[in-house]
Amino acid sequence: MRNQRPRGTTTSEAVLGAALAIVDRAGIEGLSIRAVAREVGAPPMSLYSHFSNKEELLDLMYGEIVRRMYIDQGLPTWQEELFALCKHIRSVLLDHPRWTPLLARPVSPVSVPVRERILALMASDGMAPEVAFTALSGGALSSMGLVLTELTLRNAQGTTNLEQRYARIREWASTSGDAPATRAGTAERPKLDLERVFVFTLRAFIRGLEVGVTPSTP
Repeated sequence: MRNQRPRGTTTSEAVLGAALAIVDRAGIEGLSIRAVAREVGAPPMSLYSHFSNKEELLDLMYGEIVRRMYIDQGLPTWQEELFALCKHIRSVLLDHPRWTPLLARPVSPVSVPVRERILALMASDGMAPEVAFTALSGGALSSMGLVLTELTLRNAQGTTNLEQRYARIREWASTSGDAPATRAGTAERPKLDLERVFVFTLRAFIRGLEVGVTPSTP
């Protein structure tokens, strides 16, 4: 049994870290105020100095996840920072797949300094503000989307069905006379590497922005 801390000694950071650790292990359905209190070793009622109710705790957890995803790595160009940001977003969500439902919460905007810096770098490079915001949003959402696809298509063994589908396509193409292009495209790579697919797509996306490929105006 955990030793309880005196009232008022538990920080908000510790409470949020404990709540996220519980969701990591048991999902949102395993989260309760009592469970968080046990995790940090504090009386349950003492936690209400950090939030009013469970819904507010969930909102605070959303903000903490966003802060952990949107890390500024201090790189000098928007291309480098956007690439690093998207890779980091994907890494955080793959490491903590049970956090993803929290991203659907309709909460107030969270301050994201790295977003402002990337947008400023894009603007200084001559990119129109609307295009810059659309590009940054597209990169971040695409990173999240690939993670959600991977997680949705995982099987009971924890591997993604995309890998199995690739293997079946590759085997079929190796003997089929109807798919010479698919056979050539899969011949040199025996397994689907989703990290490689992600990096290739991200680099192509950034390169498109560099050469002036921008979203068309409706």
